[in-house]
Amino acid sequence: MKKIVLLLLVAAAAHGAALPEATQIDSLLAADWQKHNLQPNATAPDEVIVRRLYLDIAGRIPTVEETRDFMKSVDPQKRTKLIDKLLASDGYTSHMFNFWADVLRLTDNTKGKITAEAYEEWLKKELKANTPYDQFVKKLLTTEGGAWDSGSIGFYQRDENKLDHLAYTVQVFLGTSIVCAQCHNHPFDKWSQKDYYSMAAFTYGMDTRGGGVNEIKLPKRPEGRQIPEALAKMSNKERRQFMKDHPEEVAKMRKEAAASQTTASSREDMQQVRKALGDVMKPLRYTAITWNEGKLPKLPADYAYTDAKPGDTIEPRAMFGHEAKPKEGQTTVQAFADWMTSPENPRFTTVIANRMWKHVFGNALIEPLDEMTDSSVASNPALMEYLTQLMIEKKYSLKSFLRVLYNTDTYQRMASTQEVALGEINHFTGPSLRRMSAEQVWDSMITLTKGNVDGEVDDENQRLHQYLGDLNMFITTMKEKGPEGIIAAAKAGMEQRKENDRELDAMRAKIAEKGTTSPAEAKALANAANKLRRESSNELLVNLIGEERAEALIQGYRPNKQENKRPRLDRSVMATLTKEQRKDLVRSAGNNTMVSRASELPSPARPGHFLRTFGQSDREVIDNASDDASVPQALTLLNGPVVESLTSPISLLSQQLNKAGSNDQKAAFLYEALLSRLPTNNERAVLSQVLNERGDQAIEDITHALITGSQFLFIQ
Repeated sequence: MKKIVLLLLVAAAAHGAALPEATQIDSLLAADWQKHNLQPNATAPDEVIVRRLYLDIAGRIPTVEETRDFMKSVDPQKRTKLIDKLLASDGYTSHMFNFWADVLRLTDNTKGKITAEAYEEWLKKELKANTPYDQFVKKLLTTEGGAWDSGSIGFYQRDENKLDHLAYTVQVFLGTSIVCAQCHNHPFDKWSQKDYYSMAAFTYGMDTRGGGVNEIKLPKRPEGRQIPEALAKMSNKERRQFMKDHPEEVAKMRKEAAASQTTASSREDMQQVRKALGDVMKPLRYTAITWNEGKLPKLPADYAYTDAKPGDTIEPRAMFGHEAKPKEGQTTVQAFADWMTSPENPRFTTVIANRMWKHVFGNALIEPLDEMTDSSVASNPALMEYLTQLMIEKKYSLKSFLRVLYNTDTYQRMASTQEVALGEINHFTGPSLRRMSAEQVWDSMITLTKGNVDGEVDDENQRLHQYLGDLNMFITTMKEKGPEGIIAAAKAGMEQRKENDRELDAMRAKIAEKGTTSPAEAKALANAANKLRRESSNELLVNLIGEERAEALIQGYRPNKQENKRPRLDRSVMATLTKEQRKDLVRSAGNNTMVSRASELPSPARPGHFLRTFGQSDREVIDNASDDASVPQALTLLNGPVVESLTSPISLLSQQLNKAGSNDQKAAFLYEALLSRLPTNNERAVLSQVLNERGDQAIEDITHALITGSQFLFIQ
C-alpha cells in the first residue's frame, strides 16, 4: 500500500497540486488496487494527455498550435488550467450536445421539425450555461407551452406514446429498465404492470397534440346551438362542470349567442371553415404541449392480474423511495419532478454520477448503466458512494463534477488496453482505451481541414426564433379574434374555396372517365390540388392577420443547417493553381461537406453519411452509438470525400504542409497534426526509407497510413 501511495504522490507532484476531491477518488481506487494486488498504469506523458483532454472534453484533437503551446509550458498547473479552459469552451458544449443527444434520443427527423430544432438549441444553451443537472431534469419534466416559450417541450414531443415516453424517462434518469412491465409483470425485476401504470400516471396529463386547429374553440353546432364564447375558452372538463352547476346561466348565454350569431349558419359552412383552418394551422402542429391535471391512464382491456381490473383508472404512485405527493399549488407532474430529482431519491444521483464516470473512464462502476436493480452492486462500492455524495456537494454541476474526475491522477495515467470481459470487475488502474466516437472522428477531421471552429458552434438560430415568434403571434391573434372573428374571416373566401373544390372534383371525374390514371396525370392532379389548397389557405391567412404579417408564415421555415454551407476558397491558394486545378477545386469545394462540427449538422445525420458510417446513433434507442470497426469505415478513410477535403489544396493541413519545408519536416508535421506528438526514432527511420522510395507521393501515403491507423482513431 505504501508503494502505491508513493506512486500517487509522485504523480500528483508531476502535474501540480491535486484537487482534494480528486485525491480522495485516487485513494479509494488505490485501496481497491491494494486489495486485489494490482499496480496502477504508468503516468501518461504530456503529449498523450493534451490529445486525450481535447478529445474527451472538447470532442476533437488539438491543433498543432494548441499542442505546441501546451508542450512548451513549464507551468506545473498546466494540466488543471487546460481542463478549466476546455470545460469553459464551446467545444465542450458541442461535445456534450452529442453525448446528451444520444442519451435523450434527440432527432430532428420527427413530425415537429420546428420543435425538434428548438429543442436542440435549448439543449446547447443549457449545457453552455452549466445548468445544474437536477434543475435541467426538472425543466424537462415540467415543461409546458409552445416551442416559442421553450424548446424543452421537444422532450415530450419526442414520443407520441405516453407509456413509451415514461419508460425512456425512467431508464435515462433513474437507470432502471421497466419497459417490460408495460405489457406484463417484469420477468426479472420486482415491477408489476400496475407499478408501470402508476408511474405513467405522473406524466399522463401531458397533451402533445396541441398547437393545431384544436387550439381554437370553434362552435361545433349550427345556429342556435353554438357554444358561447365564455364556455369555448374553458377546457372540456371545466365546461362540463360549469354546465352542470349553472344550467340556467348556460341557457341564457346560449340564447344571447344565438341572437348575436351572424356567421356559422349551417353545418356545411362550419365544415368548410374547419377544413380551411386545418390547412392554415398546419405550421402550428406539434409546436405546443399542455398539461391537463387529473388526466390518468387506465389499465388495458387484457389486464390479467388480480390486483386490479381491466379499465381501472390508476392513480400516480412512486416506484420506490419517498412518496411523490403534490404540495399546495403543485401539479402532479411538478411533484413527480421534485421526487425524481431529490437527493433522497435512491437512484437519481447515483445514476448521473455513474453515467459521468463512464463518460470519463470508458466503463461505469455499475454495469449495465441503465439496467439498475436492487441487487446491483458497484465494482467499487465505496467509490460509488463517494461520487454520489460528491455530485450532491457540487450541487449537480456537471462541469464541477467532471473537473474533479479529469484532475484525478488515475485519469491522467496511460489507458488500460486490456478489455474487461463481461461479468468481470474493472478496477480502473487507468481510463479504458477507446475508439473515438463518430462525432469525435468527424470533428477531428474538421480541425485538420479548417482548424479550431469551436467558436462557430451556434447558440442561437435567429431565423428559427423569428419564425417561432411569427407562430406565437399567429396563435395569439387567433385567440384574440375568438370564434366569431375567425369564422367571419373564413367565410370571406368560402365561395372561392368551394369553387376550387368543384374544379378539383371536375378534374377527378375527367380522369375517372378514362378508367386508368397515368403517373403523369396523377402527379398533375396532386400538383393542382396542392396549388389550389395553398391559394385558399394563403388567402385565409391574409384575412386573419393581414398581408404583411402573413408573408413570413406563407414563406415557411427553412432550417439553417450548416451541412449545405460551401467552404470559402482562399484567393492566394487559388492563384498558385493551374486553370484545370482551379476547376477541380471549385468542383470538389461544391461537394465538400467538411464545413461544420457534428453538433451543427442534421441530428442524426442521414444514412450513408460519414457520421453514420462510423457508428453515430440513429437515436431510436438510448445511447445507441457504436464504435465497432467496419470495412466501409476503412474505405471511407482511404478514398471518401472526407479525405478528399482533407488533402485538398484549400484545407488547412495542406497549406501547413506546404509551409513545413522538406519532406522529412512534412512527415514530422503530420505526426504533430494527427497524433499530437513527433515521430519516435524508429518511426523516423521507417519514414526516411518511405520518403526515399516514394518521394513527394510519400506524404500522401503517410497521411493515409496515419488517418487509418489505430493511433489516430483511438483515444490513447
